Amino acid sequence: MNPRVLTPAAEVPWAVGTPFRMRPGLSRLAVAGEAALAPPLFVRDAQAGAYADHKRAVLRAQTHRAPVGEADPAVLAAIAQAYASQTGVVLAPDADALAEGLQEDFVILHDEPGDGFRARFLSVCFPSNWNPAEKLGLDFTAIHAPVADNALLQAGARGIVDMAFRQAPMLRHVWLLTPSGDLAQHPETRRARWEDALAAADAPDATGRLIDQVFFRVERQTTLPLPALRRGVFFIRVVVARLVDVLAVAPGRAAELADALASMSEAVVAYRGMAAVRERLCAELRLS
Repeated sequence: MNPRVLTPAAEVPWAVGTPFRMRPGLSRLAVAGEAALAPPLFVRDAQAGAYADHKRAVLRAQTHRAPVGEADPAVLAAIAQAYASQTGVVLAPDADALAEGLQEDFVILHDEPGDGFRARFLSVCFPSNWNPAEKLGLDFTAIHAPVADNALLQAGARGIVDMAFRQAPMLRHVWLLTPSGDLAQHPETRRARWEDALAAADAPDATGRLIDQVFFRVERQTTLPLPALRRGVFFIRVVVARLVDVLAVAPGRAAELADALASMSEAVVAYRGMAAVRERLCAELRLS
């Protein structure tokens, strides 16, 4: 884990709610002239240089082939233009420059007649335990098929896609707990696992608290509709901080997180790989 990529805890979105549900949770983003009324499409912060270094390392390693698919030059130009307009940072309108320069990962979807939106290009250096190569060519329903308790997502799939990729830029947050502070968490990459966190927490020189070994990870997901091109872009900005630091930002967070974890279905707990640690995490959070 590279400490340079950790986001200051006060800047990490707190998206925890109870009861926990896999739901769309979409809100509208800012458009031209509305910057003060809604959140922005991109977030560029003091970690930009560290993110670029980390992305370059992933792209050079090519262990898991990033990016995948073929990107439309017109879409890349639209992304670069939107980024420059919002952040003032000019990036070349090509896949490599955007992959390194954006702190967000991105997916380009094609609005195909009679077939809906399908992922045709994925520049994802920092997946949260999923393989981007497996999503190439899939639609929204197929992409989210492996997600546990996905009924709300799947039931609203048509409306979600139409709203987010044809009508207006949208925002949602997805949070999770992880024993690794790495941005890149490809499922085939060896990194800290829950068993490692348990062993570290119970080591003779440790605090004995599992929560001291845990990171709070948030995917800030945004969309950019490009209806004139029959395209849409899905951005994923990953932010990571130590859990204890995030909990300390505001009173009551530990109890709120414990309630959310306790309300997760067994399917979600298994999907997130937390079956062996949920009970202990809840207990420690309630004592915090």
